[in-house]
This record gives sequence, structure tokens and C-alpha cells, in this order.
Amino acid sequence: MTFSQSTKTYLELIDEAKTNKSADQIEKLIIGTWEFEKLTDSNGKTISEITHFINDTITANEIVWRPSMRIEKDGTYKLIGCKNPYNCESGKWEYDRENKLFRMTYDEPKYNVPIDKLAPGLLEQLKESGSLIEFTNNEIEFAEITQTELKVFELLESDGTEFKYNLIVYRKK
Repeated sequence: MTFSQSTKTYLELIDEAKTNKSADQIEKLIIGTWEFEKLTDSNGKTISEITHFINDTITANEIVWRPSMRIEKDGTYKLIGCKNPYNCESGKWEYDRENKLFRMTYDEPKYNVPIDKLAPGLLEQLKESGSLIEFTNNEIEFAEITQTELKVFELLESDGTEFKYNLIVYRKK
């Protein structure tokens, strides 16, 4: 699938690509444990490794893996099976009906650096300089959701004229 058209905004292109399921359907279907199955490109081809270019001379290869999710009917969620326990957040979820977004609000904020490993003086310097970025939630958009499969957009860099993405594919356990 490719979504690109010069007369539409980037957000309109994303909205056009989202599932056409109703909010009520989504809120019912999402309940359960979703296991990561694979990452695909927009054409459905499986991606097993991603090369990240740090600068002109340094690259990093990522072996593709994402945590599984347990979504509860009581409005809570938990990421499970994380390789790094620091990334295994939990919190509350809600479906934003107006913007068609699944919002996960963390129980504890996340930061762009591991604050538990920083010296107190450096932590204060980062706060004062505005270099410490706090994250309190994650918003994801569903490409499709069924009784057994969930496809979530993983947005890629774009110039704003074309909607570029991969799909994170989960299976309901």
C-alpha cells in the first residue's frame, strides 16, 4: 500500500490508511494478549534486520523484535517479554475516538536517557539545559485489527508529501 497525493496533508494520508473499524469494535477487539509476530514493509515483505545510519562512518544493525502487549478490559496495559526491563512499561490505555489513536499513558515517565544510571549532578545539568526529555505516553495508530491479528503503523521519516511506514504485526494469543 502506498498513500501519497499532493492535495492531501500528511495527517490526512495517515487517517486514510487507518482501519475503518468503529471505535466500539476496536475497544472490544483490542482486549487480550498480543504477541509480536513480525515487522513488514508497506508491501507486506518481512523485515528481519534494519540498518541505522548514525553518521557518515557509523552504522548500527537492529535485529527486529518488539515486545508483546497485554491489554486489559479495565483500561490497563502492560508490555511483556521485553529484552530490557526498563522498556517494559505498564499503564492505562484509552482509544481516542476523535483522532482514531490508541493512547498508552505510562505509570512512570520514560526519558531519553537512563536517569537511574546518571550521576545526580549530570541529571540536574540535563534538566536545567532542557536536554532531558520526559515521555508520558505513546500513541499508536492501527492499520487493521481483527479477532486474531493487529497491524500497527511504525512511521518512517518522510518529507510530509508521502506516508511512509512499516507495519508491526501481532497475533492474539
